[in-house]
Amino acid sequence: MSLLGPIHGMLFVYIAGGAALLAIGAYIIKMRRRRFEVPFSHLWKRVLEQKDANALWKQLKRLISLLLILVILGLVLFAALDPTIGAVDRKARNVVVLFDASASMKAMDGDEGGTKSRLDAAKERTKTLIDSMGGGDVAMIMKVDGQATPMSRFSSDGPMLKKIVDAMQASDTPADLTRALGAAADALRDRTNPLIVIVSDGAFPEQQLGLVSWDATKPVQPTVDGKSNNSAQWEKKDLASVDLSKIDVRYLPVDLKKIDLAPGQRIKQIYPKLPGSTDNKLRASLRPVEGAGGSDSFALDDQAFALLPVRKKQKVLMVTTDNLFLEGALLVYDNIEQFKVTPAEYDAKPSIADGMDVVIFDEHTPSVIPPPPASLLYFHPTGPDSPIAVTKEVIHNPRITELDEGHPVMRWITMTDVYMDQTGTFAPDIKKGESTVAWSVRSSIIATKRDGRRKILAFGFSLPANGRESATDLPMRVAFPMLLVNTLDWFAGDQTDLLTTYPTGQRERIPLDGVVGATEAEVKGPDGALTKTPILDGLATFYGSRVGYYDVAAKDAKGNVIAKIELAANLASPSESDIAPSTELSLGGKKLQAPEAFAITRSRKMWTYLILFVLALIVMEWVTYHRRITV
Repeated sequence: MSLLGPIHGMLFVYIAGGAALLAIGAYIIKMRRRRFEVPFSHLWKRVLEQKDANALWKQLKRLISLLLILVILGLVLFAALDPTIGAVDRKARNVVVLFDASASMKAMDGDEGGTKSRLDAAKERTKTLIDSMGGGDVAMIMKVDGQATPMSRFSSDGPMLKKIVDAMQASDTPADLTRALGAAADALRDRTNPLIVIVSDGAFPEQQLGLVSWDATKPVQPTVDGKSNNSAQWEKKDLASVDLSKIDVRYLPVDLKKIDLAPGQRIKQIYPKLPGSTDNKLRASLRPVEGAGGSDSFALDDQAFALLPVRKKQKVLMVTTDNLFLEGALLVYDNIEQFKVTPAEYDAKPSIADGMDVVIFDEHTPSVIPPPPASLLYFHPTGPDSPIAVTKEVIHNPRITELDEGHPVMRWITMTDVYMDQTGTFAPDIKKGESTVAWSVRSSIIATKRDGRRKILAFGFSLPANGRESATDLPMRVAFPMLLVNTLDWFAGDQTDLLTTYPTGQRERIPLDGVVGATEAEVKGPDGALTKTPILDGLATFYGSRVGYYDVAAKDAKGNVIAKIELAANLASPSESDIAPSTELSLGGKKLQAPEAFAITRSRKMWTYLILFVLALIVMEWVTYHRRITV
């Protein structure tokens, strides 16, 4: 006898125990003495003269009724395990069907006329495979795209399995065959006659095809003293490979038609000046020519999506006494419009900063600052008006020992050899959206802050200028103009650069600027569907299953958007775009054969007999109850 139910053994024991306790409790609550009505007292004498044996028989009769209830309950639970009569047929197979639902399966060459996709052809071949299974064979359908997703449990229910296959849809991602083989091998562990059938067009990278091990035992070289050398075994073993040593793996191609393709050609073209627009979405399309050779069986890779950074010209106000180092460094940035006032002019009229995108305070910490969304850059802020709390500590001859290279301001920057005669230090508060991007040992000397729509960057040290006692050689280094460019890009929202285009089928960590207190983000896909993704350390996990544009937004507890980024996803997989169907497939150097015909096996289900037996017991219990036999 074999049990094929979907319920885990221990879970089934808990369910059965709980059901039995409920049944016994209900029986005890409902148990009561039978009522007798007598016409005169002479009959009471017969009742009072009952012997102990009669009382014991009444108790036994009640126990018989309880046992009937427990037997009925046990049979119902046992039927839920889907038992089969007799021992498992030794020829019966446990099959995992790896159904390729990757992007290449959308190619429209599933038939000679080009009216059927490879996905449709794969469905037909898979359903034929299911129809050929014997009565004792069980199969699991697993979808293979960028992930490996089991679509069913092991079952011999052919109509149910074929319904799952009919509902299968191809995604816009490459197929991760290695992950699918690993999941299939885990599902088949400890099962007899395991079989994996790959239903696919064979569009897999060579690297994945090689990550397979057919021999679980590795030769171990003996040492000088005769003992085995385990290190030799580990040196020869690829820990990333999938062990298929005890599993029969077969390949079922979906297309046997030969396609001749022209030699591949790559063209690299740079467009330095694209027309300006408020829409930063860029889409490139390939259109087949008319006539001979103009058809394209795989249109998915004919389009590519990208996002251009918004290049808005920023108005930058410098509040400084003449500082040629600062003014000269800003000249390398051609997307700003510079203005300059002295600290005295600003204090006399703070409204002079109205309409500015960025205000730079050089050795000046005013009590009145521009309203948001103007971003602020401070060099050596002091006193209670500092945007980030300053400490009393002053470090002399400091060295920058650590940078937050993940922050947009510190990209491609090195400052380990920068000289400073002294610097102030900050005490950033994470709860206020403040963070450190440069440390001197454990002291914060460069810090950032996200205050609503405003971004703030503060340096603890001063820039060299006439009449200043403190100084640094940072302006004489290449890092200084790059630091200012990164800062202005961060202020403008260009910190993601052109890295907003990602391949489908891969998980990426996306930086969300200024995320404080948010644990998840909302992702809106190309089809308008909304999903949730976690946020950890300011990074959101992004997985694109469809080509097109995605909106990722992080919200606070009140539902307000605190950070938002737009992404583009493309197929970007040469193996998927190379749609020439493969009639052969090799895994780990072993050529896979087509599945053999399933042996004729039988599987007699017991649940129908159990249900009939339960009905018979219910009728028996009803008759005995009303005949006053069990009460």
